[in-house]
Amino acid sequence: MCTVSAVRVFPAEIPAAEARRADVVEVRVARKVASLFGVDGDLPPFQRSWVCDYTTLSLAEIGRGAPAPDKAQRSGLDAATFAEPATDGDRDWSWVGRAVWAPPQAPLPGGLSNATLNRYGPDTKAAAVLAAANRLLRGATAAVAAAAQWLDSGDCDREIRLAVWAGLVLEVYRAQPALVVAAVQARQVQRSLSARWGRQVDRARVAAGDDAPSEIRPWAPQPTGDTGAERADARWRPTSFDLVDATLPAIGLTVDRSGDPAGGAAAVPPETLDDIASAWCHRLLDVGRPGRGVVWLTEDDRGSRHVQAMVRVGAVVAPFVAATLGGVTRVGHAPAPTLPTLPDAGELAGLPLSHRRAHLLVAHVATNYLRYRDELLTTRPDLRHQTRELVALAVVRSGEVLGPTDPVALLLRAYGAYLDVWDSTRDLPGPDADPDPHRVSSARRLIASQQHVVESWRSGRLDPGAAAYLLEIGITALLGATSPPAALPDPDSPVDRTEMPVALVPASMMRSWWSATLTARGIDPDTDLAAVIDSLSEAQVFHLHHYADWRSRTGRRGDLRQALAVQERVAAVRTEVVRRETAGYAAKAVASRSSHQLAARIATDLALATPDRERTARARACGTAVRHARTVLSDLTVRRDSPQASASTAQVVARALCVAAANGSTVDPRDAAAAVALLDRVTAAAASADRTPSNQWVGGLPLTQWHDWHTTLAAIASHGTSG
Repeated sequence: MCTVSAVRVFPAEIPAAEARRADVVEVRVARKVASLFGVDGDLPPFQRSWVCDYTTLSLAEIGRGAPAPDKAQRSGLDAATFAEPATDGDRDWSWVGRAVWAPPQAPLPGGLSNATLNRYGPDTKAAAVLAAANRLLRGATAAVAAAAQWLDSGDCDREIRLAVWAGLVLEVYRAQPALVVAAVQARQVQRSLSARWGRQVDRARVAAGDDAPSEIRPWAPQPTGDTGAERADARWRPTSFDLVDATLPAIGLTVDRSGDPAGGAAAVPPETLDDIASAWCHRLLDVGRPGRGVVWLTEDDRGSRHVQAMVRVGAVVAPFVAATLGGVTRVGHAPAPTLPTLPDAGELAGLPLSHRRAHLLVAHVATNYLRYRDELLTTRPDLRHQTRELVALAVVRSGEVLGPTDPVALLLRAYGAYLDVWDSTRDLPGPDADPDPHRVSSARRLIASQQHVVESWRSGRLDPGAAAYLLEIGITALLGATSPPAALPDPDSPVDRTEMPVALVPASMMRSWWSATLTARGIDPDTDLAAVIDSLSEAQVFHLHHYADWRSRTGRRGDLRQALAVQERVAAVRTEVVRRETAGYAAKAVASRSSHQLAARIATDLALATPDRERTARARACGTAVRHARTVLSDLTVRRDSPQASASTAQVVARALCVAAANGSTVDPRDAAAAVALLDRVTAAAASADRTPSNQWVGGLPLTQWHDWHTTLAAIASHGTSG
């Protein structure tokens, strides 16, 4: 058995061409489907893979194992060959662009006849694709099932079990998106055509035995038990996508644990499992939409195409879990969810590689899911420490049972380094405080990790999606460790914000990380993104927020202009994502508001960087800053932020409005009044925490600066300004 690229956590397994007689058809179909959906490019005779659209792929193309030219091209080629038969060297087929053509009298080598494929049903194409996907993903399915069973044997919440199950399936999707999507589409077709609606129709008032062949009729009872007929149906008439349908029951949602003293949940009715599986399949089809990851095509030097995916687990899984369990909320002093446990090294060592990976990946999925739920972290801040410890344990386990270059080991180490820095920045010390040795060492570890991620991606040990994800979150954490924009001698002046208080990241190094991130995501890093921003997909734009932040931190006017052009587009996309999201997660709303907040900050910096002689340009920048600040103020989620986040928001908004007013731009008194109220909340929260009297700093700023802003904005709220 040959396996596709080892950098994938759950690679599809292509069966060897030689197989026992009973499996020959299944194996041959699986090998052809693999090439058609981007799984492998080394299979003879074409040594190429394609990424086909299931809805347009024909049954004949599945039998050939290659896409065919369109009808017009085939007609012309067939006619020319009829007049003068020809072959391409010793081949009876030839390339037509990326398609494969063969003359009618010379079928492609290894092709499957219609008679062979017609044993599949009720929809031949759907059944063949679904059966092939189940065969190709057999190893990944077993790994997900093993991890699911381990979760069910412990005492972690059903919320966590469902989230982890979905996250593991999502990782299989990431390894081969086109194949999983095709399987989901085929599953829908098979289930639709296999539904025997006539069973529930009462026939008492019609004559028995007088039915036309296609009319509703009494159907024979369904067989029960492991019969040969059932096994044949599962093989040739599949209706289940095993990766989803066969693994979901393993997490024990149908087990009643309401009597558990630890606070278990009531059972989910067994008949709803199919609905849950179908709902997750539907979510998988949406991966790659704005706010739900990025999906893109790559092509190697042999012409083989593959699909790459960058996904933040929580962004896709959390809305699904909330919708499935009727809204998962934990407020006040409700107990925090029980985290999963990991098998010890001895138990893991005896398992297949894919099973070891699945068990350890549980730590990343559970942590990512819980940390996506900002409202839960606000009420249970201890979850930060608990999840960080869970990932740290997984890092240790990966060192014991996985090689140092294994993709899961690389992921866990990089994610753990990110968590250390990210959590250390949630409670930044005052500007006059001595550097925290732990923060310094954590930042240095993350910097080294970033370099290692780049090297691993370039050497093929990490796939592009994983590398882009890890690099972006690492950059985000290090940018978060940067001195806050207002915590500088003159908060109303543009400055260079590239220096880290905990470690100095050379500008060239940060630039190389962004270059690698964009390249991995299929974007030319040398392109002026501001000039092409409207041509990029919304999914790509959604993830340019931190790029714009970094680009703006030089304080140079040209960089600020480009950063603002990018960030305004980011803000528009993120706002639309929040509007469309059915589950009202705080993280989605924060993503929208933070994009407007960053746009306001960049526009304010741009106004201050614009010379006095260019009053029109400065006024335009001030107007942009005020517009985005108003959007931030209108977002009620500001009231639910942590003290640190509220202080950051207040700084950006107050600074934007005051700079605009100082430069003659109109500031609505209502906006000024809202900003004053926000300033009051922030300073009151700081005073109640006993931070203000001791050092006279709030949110990294001297208290006098807050008073100056308050005075200016209070005057505007009372008397207004005119542009």
